[in-house]
Amino acid sequence: MLSVGNRPPSVIVKDSTRKIRIGMVLDQPFPPDARVEREAVALVEAGYEVHLLCAVSPPDQLKKNELREEAYRGIYIHRVDPNEVSIRIPLLGIQSRFLYKGFIKNYFHHFKNIDTAWHTLIHRFVRDYGIHILHVHDLRLVDTGLNVSARYDLPLVADLHENYPALMQMMKGRNNPERGQEQRERWEKIEAESVQKAARVITVADEAKDRLMAKGVPPEKVLVLENTVDMEKFLAAPVDQELVRRFRPNFVLTYVGHLNDTHRGIQTVIEAMALLKDEIPDLHFIGAGAMREPYRKLLDGMIEQAGLQDRVHFTGWLDETQFVTYIEASDICLCPHIVNDHTNATFPNKVYLYHLFKKPIIVSNAAPLQRYVEDTKGGLVFQSGDAAMLANLIRMMHHRSDLRREMALSGHRAVVERYNWQRSSEDLIAMYDQLVGRLAYKMPVLVSRDL
Repeated sequence: MLSVGNRPPSVIVKDSTRKIRIGMVLDQPFPPDARVEREAVALVEAGYEVHLLCAVSPPDQLKKNELREEAYRGIYIHRVDPNEVSIRIPLLGIQSRFLYKGFIKNYFHHFKNIDTAWHTLIHRFVRDYGIHILHVHDLRLVDTGLNVSARYDLPLVADLHENYPALMQMMKGRNNPERGQEQRERWEKIEAESVQKAARVITVADEAKDRLMAKGVPPEKVLVLENTVDMEKFLAAPVDQELVRRFRPNFVLTYVGHLNDTHRGIQTVIEAMALLKDEIPDLHFIGAGAMREPYRKLLDGMIEQAGLQDRVHFTGWLDETQFVTYIEASDICLCPHIVNDHTNATFPNKVYLYHLFKKPIIVSNAAPLQRYVEDTKGGLVFQSGDAAMLANLIRMMHHRSDLRREMALSGHRAVVERYNWQRSSEDLIAMYDQLVGRLAYKMPVLVSRDL
């Protein structure tokens, strides 16, 4: 196993309580990460002590007065910079980064799937704060976390927000499909091995659970924790009524969330609008959320060619509570994701948010989306990438206000009664209570075997 330096802990949580301490690990800045926040707050409210190890914001996005350590909504946040990690070499009496760069870093990354800097940070995190259960968000750091948890005989929860191998194929294969396929195969192998070692695995959709079970993971080991929304939080969000009034005379389509690549399917929406622009002259589209610049350029070219410059509106990054204003301003909300292995095994929480605010929806036939719409009767489904079919459904809804109202109410009822975080969080707490039952009679001894 990887050796770790014995840096003295900066802050120690006094072990004067038998409260179970959960150590969440996120290799991104926090906040914002709505799913991580929902899970952590739910666990805090259930009586667990939650510590979150996360990355500092990058210099160009550094938030004013961002603290390295703070308490937020009952969560103890510990922000770290992997680029600052060093190890003390006792014989030389110096601090060095030799483990975290060059050949050694590449070796552990390639052959062990261990991020050496995060390994040291997670090790110190467990040691310094007396962590009892590790909870690692996303696949990238699961093996790194497993290596640390094995030292202390800790259970590890692998929280897989999405189909990471398929995501890597999309990201790495944008300009080089062969490299994308290589990454897909590498991460499929890593995932198959790491989920077997984790104490529990969390996914967001039944389809994702089925995918993992096909790899031999026992069904009782996998929790489907739906990506539902905290109703109280969003219902209390302020609404910009002036903006709502500005869009009210139009027939508005809205998509909220990241607009970062073609798998979001916004290009299909633009194509459908081009088919309808003369027939429905007041048709507008709002894309509310952060955009990746290459995708923005692609969409801008399509918008200009179709003559839709005055009818398509992109907001840029928004806090998630600001989505409420744009949803309120809309007549139909969209989730036009392109069907692929990634979108067939995840579920965007925007769909629940649309229904919370009584909006009818149109979604693509990505498996989880289609299943949800058929279950709730809250919208219509079109063939992924089929702009003509999407245009037909928009046309139908434009002419049928009664249909829109019926679907909106049906979807709203489903969210209030079934698809909400207040209900979903009960499953998370039950899973942790079960894990804690294993620890109740013998708490982990926090002494590393290999130091």
